[in-house]
Amino acid sequence: MIGKLRGKIDEVSDDCIVVDVDGVGYMVRVTAQELDRATAGSTDIVFHIHTHVREDAIELYGFRNRQQLRVFKLLIGVSGVGPRLALDTLSTLEPADFMSAISSGDLASLTQISGVGKKTAERLVLELSDKVGTIDFTPRHGTGTSGAGTTATEAVEALGSLGYSRSEAEKVVRRLLSEDGQMDTQEIVRRALQHLSGEGGVS
Repeated sequence: MIGKLRGKIDEVSDDCIVVDVDGVGYMVRVTAQELDRATAGSTDIVFHIHTHVREDAIELYGFRNRQQLRVFKLLIGVSGVGPRLALDTLSTLEPADFMSAISSGDLASLTQISGVGKKTAERLVLELSDKVGTIDFTPRHGTGTSGAGTTATEAVEALGSLGYSRSEAEKVVRRLLSEDGQMDTQEIVRRALQHLSGEGGVS
């Protein structure tokens, strides 16, 4: 099972790129945005990989950050949603925007995705709304993937990697962002660790 690839872009086609890793070329399907910015010969490219196994093929789906990969895995867990549709979703909506649409039941945003009609959008909301959690995924205006939703998610994931449970990480991050929504991920994690180690309380 391939979890990550680091190498250079050897070739770019209409729906995938070939990543050269020490002379071995891996065909990786990526979002439309990634295809647009991919340039053959680019070095030190890192993709987080989802390996999709079918009866007749093994496909690799690559993402620049863990949040995209997390959303992708949530999507393919929905009945009737395959990896291609999940990739189209991430080509249309940033992860924070998608999760915000799910949490608010915004069918209009979801039906902008190619292949997603009203019934599919409703199924996405039904099956994923309880997985969004209590973190606010709404991005700050004009900040794209650097919005509050991305920052909060990155902070929670960082705390999780340090051994804290998701529930306690979400609680402290939510509290800190309610006090100061302009903090970056590093500052949130630093202050969260102070709270969680007993230097500050979170009610």
